[in-house]
Amino acid sequence: MDYRITADERTRFKRCRRQWDFASPHRRNLQPAGFAPPALPTALKDALAVYYYPGTWDWQHEVTQPLVHKALKRSLDDCGAADQFEQGAAVLDCYDAWASTVDDFAPVKVNCEVQAIVPDPAEPERGLVVHDGSAVVYPCRIDVLAVDATDEYWVVRHQIVEDWQELHVLVRDEETVAACWALEQDYLGLRIAGTIHNEVRVTGPLDRPPAGSVTTRVRKMVAQHEPSGGGRSLPQHQRVAAQTARSGAVNRTEQRTAGILRRTRIRRSRHEITSVGALIAAEAREMTGWPTIYPTPAKHCLDCEFAAPCLAITEGADPEPVLAANFESPAPATPKPRLGQSTWGFGRGAAPPRW
Repeated sequence: MDYRITADERTRFKRCRRQWDFASPHRRNLQPAGFAPPALPTALKDALAVYYYPGTWDWQHEVTQPLVHKALKRSLDDCGAADQFEQGAAVLDCYDAWASTVDDFAPVKVNCEVQAIVPDPAEPERGLVVHDGSAVVYPCRIDVLAVDATDEYWVVRHQIVEDWQELHVLVRDEETVAACWALEQDYLGLRIAGTIHNEVRVTGPLDRPPAGSVTTRVRKMVAQHEPSGGGRSLPQHQRVAAQTARSGAVNRTEQRTAGILRRTRIRRSRHEITSVGALIAAEAREMTGWPTIYPTPAKHCLDCEFAAPCLAITEGADPEPVLAANFESPAPATPKPRLGQSTWGFGRGAAPPRW
């Protein structure tokens, strides 16, 4: 069985090894008893997967938006948070009103799961293995793989936020850049131009565009039935005309705010994407060896779920009673049908899922 190192593990390992030691599935594998992630952000992402589903991108809005609401309701019901449906539906409707003014790409895949073989730092041409011979892989799920009118591919990440993030935080979003690297490893020959950070603000007023200010839905600027849209194999031949249309001088970052939506497009260099593999490899070598476990006290300690057992260790006390009383190993996840797993094509005429 492959040894899987996720983005969450990487974050914990670099932030605080003691936290990583408690939480990692390869270590103590603990989480707070009764822990449940916030339902609304997850449900909104599930609904946005339907919103950007390639097979229905060219369908009439009046047909697709009820499907988006249905996906939201199903996700909230599964989490036991049906009372949040009205709030979530209002956010989605407001999002749709604004997104229709700024969407300038066509989705190729949604909820795309990829996993890249982590290279061995000593022999980059070979994959890293652990002591039992298992391959080390980096898995991730990509919210949307999109293509623009000039046939450039972009990794889109939905981020449900309470307030806008600073631009430098998005530029340094290593998890999204790592997803670009993993995608290119899984689809040889594919080149990712950059990342699009799709922030959805769930606080504040849900103001809509002024009446009459939006006369057409520009999300159709890159339609699915055109060669620049979906329905393609990866990687896809890029049209000479589309390549010619690309601007020679482009800004590294482009940011546009539309109501509760902020779209930040960041071009990534070849070095920026390809070097992630070496970084993950170096971290994996440490994780899979015999790493020294120590705490890293900082501001993140205020929000750390393992603060109590960590303080017990620091004070020389036994943390096991605290761990036994307040923490548990998560139950194995039950696989569920998920949008994006279908083997149907993504172009016009593709059979849609049974929403």
